[in-house]
Amino acid sequence: MTQYREPIHETVSHGKKTFPYAVYHARIPEWLLGFPLHWHDEFEIILVTYGQGLFTVNSRTSLCHTGDVIIIPPGSIHSIERNQNDYVEYFNILFSFSLLEENPESHCFRNFLTLISESTCLKNCFLTQENPLTAKIAPLAKDLIDHRDEKYSGYELMIKSRLYEILHHLIKENLSDEKASPQSEREKENARKLKKVLSYTKEHFAEKISVSEAASQCSLSESRFMTFFKNQTGTSYVQYLNDYRLEAAAAQIQNSHTPVTDVALQNGFENISYFIRSFKKKFGCTPLSYRKQ
Repeated sequence: MTQYREPIHETVSHGKKTFPYAVYHARIPEWLLGFPLHWHDEFEIILVTYGQGLFTVNSRTSLCHTGDVIIIPPGSIHSIERNQNDYVEYFNILFSFSLLEENPESHCFRNFLTLISESTCLKNCFLTQENPLTAKIAPLAKDLIDHRDEKYSGYELMIKSRLYEILHHLIKENLSDEKASPQSEREKENARKLKKVLSYTKEHFAEKISVSEAASQCSLSESRFMTFFKNQTGTSYVQYLNDYRLEAAAAQIQNSHTPVTDVALQNGFENISYFIRSFKKKFGCTPLSYRKQ
């Protein structure tokens, strides 16, 4: 069975191996329904260019609007969702630190890139349009977006220059006092546990998954796990699993001719009537209507 889901931990290479950098353009819900909780090893900068949407970075969710900038350090668990019936358009700029510094023992890598690689070292991952720092970063991000098709035609040095400028401003104006607010071991442990249960869900969502089985991935009791998951994601695990299955089913319906009954069964729904009701509640139409649209 083919599972139509984006990976929880993205390991796909962004850009070329010799130039790990890419710019993506997205519209929700026109081009994609949303981007569920996931993480990757690249640094990411998002510029919202139209509308508003819900952006989550490491258990913190913000309704971001046109002109806002979202900063996502490597390894941060994040997601993008539609806010009710709103539309949101944005650009993602992803790059590996190796693009800027190939030697992890270099002065810049050890003294600057290592600092900003931890999301808790940032004062704020969500920079509103009114934030003075946004006025410095947004034009640089827009330049990268405007020249996104020129990354392999002689513009490479300018790209690196813009990225260095962005990181310079972030480190200078958006870095917390490391001594006053170090990343706690508990936060690291919570992120590790959440990544483990998200990966488990991605691998087994088409099967029966009990709360107890999910909790065992974190070595927690059911009650503690439910509280933990709610605190980390803003939703219950049961709701997250149900939404995950529905989005997987929607993607399969859109990209295949598999009968709806088979789609439901292949994505963890044993009760077809419940699947159709849940699908209609989430997407506003039946699975067959969704396929026709």
